[in-house]
Amino acid sequence: MRLLTHNVLRNNTAAAKSKNTNSPLLITATEIRVDEPTCASSSDPAQQQREIAFAKNILPSLDWPTLLQGAKAMGMESLPPMVTPELAADEGFLRALYHVLMDVHLVNGMLTCPDTGREFPVTDGIADVMLQESECD
Repeated sequence: MRLLTHNVLRNNTAAAKSKNTNSPLLITATEIRVDEPTCASSSDPAQQQREIAFAKNILPSLDWPTLLQGAKAMGMESLPPMVTPELAADEGFLRALYHVLMDVHLVNGMLTCPDTGREFPVTDGIADVMLQESECD
């Protein structure tokens, strides 16, 4: 599971919704995989520009504190605490952001709701977020 996916996941159980906090899930990683940045191995300038454009366009949609928390839980502590307009325009930062979002994978572990304690296992990179009928509204 990529950190980009983690950035949008929330616990949708009735118990979590009743708390009205919409807290991000906490990562407990037992196995991670960090792929080589595609930009670094690609001599295709068009591919590099697509990756930079992707990072630049997704940046306003990201929940930055959630991304920081997820990256830290997976051993990546290089992200800045906040994104300034200067950073958002910096190609080096955007390449690094693309790498964190797309090349860092939670292979096995657990996602835990901090509000309810509900755990969602991640196996072979797939988060099992299926709810039991009793957990639904």
